[in-house]
Amino acid sequence: MAKTAKPTVEERLDIQELFAKYCWALNTGDEQGYLDLFSEGGWVDHKPQGRCQGPEAMRKLLHQIWYGMPFSYLGRQHLPNNFVMAREGEGVRVKAYWTINRLEQQMNNFHLFILGDWNALCVKDAEGEWKFAELTATHWYRETAPWVGDPKVRLERALPWG
Repeated sequence: MAKTAKPTVEERLDIQELFAKYCWALNTGDEQGYLDLFSEGGWVDHKPQGRCQGPEAMRKLLHQIWYGMPFSYLGRQHLPNNFVMAREGEGVRVKAYWTINRLEQQMNNFHLFILGDWNALCVKDAEGEWKFAELTATHWYRETAPWVGDPKVRLERALPWG
């Protein structure tokens, strides 16, 4: 039986749950939970640290983002949405948007912190669980926000006030 070009509904839901587990682990300081979401040899590319492959590199990344700036990570919430999925070999390529709400602890106030997108390759492990083989997180700035239309919508230089 030939594989279809589209993931099944069950695969889509399982992969969306993988992203939800990623958000919960990342946003609550669950180091082992985070590491367990990656396949053997899997990697994450997160700026400014870059590509981190393997548990030790990922632990270093997590400790830098969680503890590098005191009081800046507690209460963050990644909100994934607009999943686009297509088969790629034995895996599924996923593109999804995310936003991050952030808790300002001194004021006990939340605000929208940043926008971005993920580009991931998800694969099944030996037990049939979906894992990340590749995960690239892109933070959106004027230079990095995706755009396929006329490039004249991008500012060529920073404005004096921004």
